[in-house]
Amino acid sequence: MIFTTAYDEYALRAFEVHAVDYLVKPFSAERLAAALGRARSRIGRKETVPAHQLSATAQPDRGFATRVLVRDGGRVHVIPVAKIDCVQAQDDYVSFHVEGKEYLKDQTLAQVEMSLDPARFVRVHRSYLLNLDRLARVELDERENRVAVLTTGKKLPVSRTGYQRLSRMIE
Repeated sequence: MIFTTAYDEYALRAFEVHAVDYLVKPFSAERLAAALGRARSRIGRKETVPAHQLSATAQPDRGFATRVLVRDGGRVHVIPVAKIDCVQAQDDYVSFHVEGKEYLKDQTLAQVEMSLDPARFVRVHRSYLLNLDRLARVELDERENRVAVLTTGKKLPVSRTGYQRLSRMIE
């Protein structure tokens, strides 16, 4: 199988069901030719996947996301959720902050929040989700506003409601 779509978020799932390739639109003729070459090669080797294995891997996941896929030009970055420091809303996009890098994705913060484990991620502000494993401390800034300081030193604003949520999570 070769999957073609305009949505990169299904790429990992496609390979879990043994796809030969996953092409994100728009793709070049060369990219399509390479995918078809791999498919022909697999057919030539008479590679098959048992039906029970295909049906087992095609079942939808019932848990929270363990990886996030972010398209960057012709690449798709696979980001383990455990490595995410925080997620920041930026208009109609979100920015995943991971190991000193930022990955921008066309998605809302509410959608990301629903996909992540609420025992690990908490919304501390209307624009930020925080990975609790990355929280170093909460402090007051010069204007007496609460700020979450990450293990990386990055500071996130914390709203009153966000502080209430955060307090419940860390107590």
